[in-house]
Amino acid sequence: MEADNFLIEYQSTLESKLAENHRQQLHKIKEKGEEDGKRNLPAVDDDFTTPVEHEIRSKYQAEVEALYQTGQQALNDLSKKKLKSVEQELGELDSDKIEVLINEAESAKNKQLNELNTNHLDTVKDIENSPHYQDGKKRFEKIKARWEQITEKHNRQELNIQLRPYWAYILLLFGIGIAEFPLNNQVFISFRETPLLTLIMAGVLVITLPFLAHAAGKVLKQAKERSIYPFVFIALFLTVGTISYFTALLRTNYLSELGVQESQLFLDQWTFFTIGVILFMVGTMASFFAHDSSHEFATVYKKYHREEEQFLKFQKEVSDKRSTEKEHYDAERKRIQKEFSDKVESLKNKLQALKTQKTEIEGNYNKILAFCQGMERKINSHYKEVIFNYRDTNLTFRNNHKQPKSWGEIVPDLQGHFSKFSERSPIEIGKEDV
Repeated sequence: MEADNFLIEYQSTLESKLAENHRQQLHKIKEKGEEDGKRNLPAVDDDFTTPVEHEIRSKYQAEVEALYQTGQQALNDLSKKKLKSVEQELGELDSDKIEVLINEAESAKNKQLNELNTNHLDTVKDIENSPHYQDGKKRFEKIKARWEQITEKHNRQELNIQLRPYWAYILLLFGIGIAEFPLNNQVFISFRETPLLTLIMAGVLVITLPFLAHAAGKVLKQAKERSIYPFVFIALFLTVGTISYFTALLRTNYLSELGVQESQLFLDQWTFFTIGVILFMVGTMASFFAHDSSHEFATVYKKYHREEEQFLKFQKEVSDKRSTEKEHYDAERKRIQKEFSDKVESLKNKLQALKTQKTEIEGNYNKILAFCQGMERKINSHYKEVIFNYRDTNLTFRNNHKQPKSWGEIVPDLQGHFSKFSERSPIEIGKEDV
């Protein structure tokens, strides 16, 4: 049995178990003493130990043997296993040996830190050199270099646009087209074509006018950038004027069919023409204020900011991964350093810890030995008590009330094992045949 189990479990149950066995034995032997006494057994002349007393001795000696077997195992566990190991370590350990162990621990720590640092740098390189990030970085650096050239050339970094946001300008062009559609649709219905063809003819004009206004305003704003743009604007203006004139004729003819007077048709014709031109000029001015004065600058500006936004996302992803890796790296460094510090502290305190452990083992050894010695004495006392109880009861019920000759001798003690040991060092005890 291990010493820990002996101290925790065995001791707490053994005393109560032996006490219960002794109580039963007293009751049983009292009945046996009464029975033998009435029969005047053993005989007065018997000078030998009776079988009854032999049986009593055997039972209590068995308890001593059981105690010895269990106690011996517990004492051997302490003296031959635990204490021997501690003594061996104490014999091998001194201040120089501890210093060597500390140096070995420090070398192991430095090796772990170097490996950790190498792995950390490799991981960071892998993060920064990922194809996804490097492609985005190259695209951004390329457009950034182009952007710097353009900003230096134009001496500005912002778009020269007065109409913002851009979606408001798109809504304005869409409104111009919608304003044209109902009347044009009514005009083309008079051609008595299919509904689909009528919608297509009316829709062409609706799309054409905003588109031409958009183009005219843009070339007008960027006229300084290309010498051909003024001529393009004139061509667009003449095209719109022509379309507006003939559209006005169509609308006038449509009104003529409705019975409008001839004198009123002339005024209506030029009114329709003027409205078309005004709508075109409104769209042109909106386009003028919604575009930058340099097509080159606007194109590079949009591409640069688009690539910049995308690159910043890539950069944040890389930064987050680097941060996560750095946290892992720092945590591992702290863990390695803490393990080293704990080990150094443990080594520095090891001599004292071993001495304390030795003292504790010796204390437990002596506790078990004292308990076993006490229990041997108690079992021996129980044995004698049962013997005397048998004899007293036997004498009480004898007819002759005479004591057998064998009872005149002193009742011998049981054969003990632990009683010969005194409380000494477990090493000394271990040398004996326990």
